[in-house]
Amino acid sequence: MAGFFLSLNAALMWGMLPVAIKELLAGMDATTIVWYRFLVAGIVLGLWLLATRNLPHITGTSIRLHKLMLIAALALSCNYFLFSYSLNFVNAETSEAVIQLTTLFLILGGVIIYKESFVAVQKIGTLLIVLGLALFFHDRIRELSSLANRETIGVIIVVFAAITWVIYALLQKQLLRDFSSVQILFFIYMFAIVLLLPFIRPASLLQLSPFHAWLLVFCCVNTLVAYGSFAEALNCWEASKVSAILALAPLFTIGTLKLIVWINPDYAFSDHLSLLSILGALLLVFGSVMTALVPMIYQRRLDRLAKGIT
Repeated sequence: MAGFFLSLNAALMWGMLPVAIKELLAGMDATTIVWYRFLVAGIVLGLWLLATRNLPHITGTSIRLHKLMLIAALALSCNYFLFSYSLNFVNAETSEAVIQLTTLFLILGGVIIYKESFVAVQKIGTLLIVLGLALFFHDRIRELSSLANRETIGVIIVVFAAITWVIYALLQKQLLRDFSSVQILFFIYMFAIVLLLPFIRPASLLQLSPFHAWLLVFCCVNTLVAYGSFAEALNCWEASKVSAILALAPLFTIGTLKLIVWINPDYAFSDHLSLLSILGALLLVFGSVMTALVPMIYQRRLDRLAKGIT
């Protein structure tokens, strides 16, 4: 039960995050937002690892491991930036829907790199993801066919954000043999803080309105709470079940914006989705849940067959 609620909390946090970032971009650029998120998360994780005497020791590891860690750090840094930057062009519902392509890309990456199985139910889930995206954009497909359209640019940026996250996730699978997930994140945050330093405008913090300042605080806390809940959920629940719950994030995004629009009908940063687009989002989520749960079910079936249980 704890795994379920921790996963649900992570999904809620990640679902609300693009809504907050979209508003915050009015007062701070995407690079600086990401840098402050990394800074706060890095300090807190560093203090935690120091207190538990669990700081990662990179120097004593192989050159290959150094390269994998650097690529993973670069990939996740790009993911954070690209996802935040895309919100200059698209609204939160669109960004959260398109980022669900991580599920599809992760499956394909697992099949190609780790030679994982790709069973029939996963193929159906993949089809539902593609169909869900088509329905989600059904009334905007013509506009998205033009590179001159701002939304098209935003969608392309989110696709690249999904690809960079999958690169990080696939590399993390190997890094977890030598480091804990918290140690990996700490190194990545430290790397990103240095990497982004030449491109930020830290003084913009002093120019934020109280509302935007609280949004920045929320984004920083969100990074810690979401990844903390995610990591802890993996400790007490199957990874496939955690992934299935995390796939609900787009519904939390849509729900949050529906609530905002209900309170303020003139709210500008919402796509005001039609019923068909919402149906597309539901299919997208259902397809993601299917593809996440199938590996667990498939493995259990193999285990039962190995034990001679039918």
